Amino acid sequence: MKKIIIAVFIAVCIASVCVPPSFAARVRAEKSTYFIDDAEGYAVIHDGNKKQARDEARKMAQRDAIDKALEMFAGSAEESMKNRVFAKTQSMVKNFKITDETVSGDTLYITGSCSVGEKAFDGVLGPEVISMLGNPRVMIIVDGSNASMLENQLLQIFEKAGYLIVDRDQAQTLLALDPKQAFNDPEMLSAAAKTIKADIIIVARASSSAAHAQRFGIHMYKPSGSVQIKAVLTKTAYQISSSTISRGTKNWQGSSSAAGILSSGIRQAAEEIIYKIAYRMASAGSALGGVTVNINLANASFKDIEKFTAYLKETGQVFERSYSKELAELDLVSPKNARNVASLISDYEVPGGIIEVDGLTAQTISARVKPLAPVKPAEEPKPQTPSVVINIYVDNIKSQQEVENVRNELQKIAGTLGTLNLSYTEPALSITITYNGNPGDTQDVRAIEKSLKDMNIRIDNTSANSIRGWKEPEGILNRLWW
Repeated sequence: MKKIIIAVFIAVCIASVCVPPSFAARVRAEKSTYFIDDAEGYAVIHDGNKKQARDEARKMAQRDAIDKALEMFAGSAEESMKNRVFAKTQSMVKNFKITDETVSGDTLYITGSCSVGEKAFDGVLGPEVISMLGNPRVMIIVDGSNASMLENQLLQIFEKAGYLIVDRDQAQTLLALDPKQAFNDPEMLSAAAKTIKADIIIVARASSSAAHAQRFGIHMYKPSGSVQIKAVLTKTAYQISSSTISRGTKNWQGSSSAAGILSSGIRQAAEEIIYKIAYRMASAGSALGGVTVNINLANASFKDIEKFTAYLKETGQVFERSYSKELAELDLVSPKNARNVASLISDYEVPGGIIEVDGLTAQTISARVKPLAPVKPAEEPKPQTPSVVINIYVDNIKSQQEVENVRNELQKIAGTLGTLNLSYTEPALSITITYNGNPGDTQDVRAIEKSLKDMNIRIDNTSANSIRGWKEPEGILNRLWW
């Protein structure tokens, strides 16, 4: 028996020596608190001032403790989030104790132990995640005898945390939601949420009762109450978080009201899940490594999807979920929230079209490929109406006044459609009338011929587009002869 005990002891010793240091527990979680045993820090000793170096190394060790606890709390986080958490290191780290201190050259190294509470992370990291998501949309549905108080308090808590609230009364009117059924019907909740563009549905129930007894002729009560809250992620219809709080009084009292008990229970139940919802929404699997945005793209061909996916990969990781009847479903994991991604999508042009965003929430984007309007071919120029040209030659014009008389009369005939061009070298006058409109709207040669005769011009020769004449001298004999 002694040999067996000695053998086991030796085996345990060998095993403890052979286990690599990396397998040692760096962080352990107990009752919502993270205990860090190997927070490390160092600093250079300037002018022999070891106290100053120790303070600087201590700050670095506290930051290291936060980094290790954050990794266990959230899996991974973006640098911007880490920096915000690190800025409040001293207020978050509790019971810091230096467990080892060494000096090598001019550098002081320390190892310390401390604790960090989950609530400390929630208070700093939670609002940052909600902001990163772009303010998720929440619909609150309540049930129970204390529904009014429950709803009012939840609205205040969620609005203060940064969530946008979808009007419940309107949703119930549109979808005929039954709070009792909603509490146990995930499919109904999912269908409702997709219709009203919500990211999360919060379903809550509160109830109260009071034990009654009569003591010395006086009615006495022990009021109690319970609150149950659950959150359903509408994108998947999965329940992502829940909290149940039950409370009661130990002593008998003169009132049966449980309002105060319920109020504190509602607050505690909501605080337990309000940031867990955001963490779960941020990114499945990698918690705070980015935002997962679900993109539903309609009217897209395979070629469109291939090019569009390549475009999105410049921003983050893309997962192709499904494609059916020209409807593609993609998941994009990136530092950008849905609003940023929607703006990015709107700038992208597919071959022969554009992507138009129809709607979005903090987690989903509905979009479709919209073909560009066909470009109308340039209209062929209408054939020009051929010009009509009439040449007029009049001889024996003796004065400029006679030239002006002929011009004025012919301009009346040409009107707005004709253009006159005159050339006068005494005694010959040449006139060209050019018509640019419809030939049917122009005066013909006969009308011009008549007008010339009225001006005492004898016509010698007329053709389809020319007239030749001679101005008769003024006098009684000439007029009689004419």
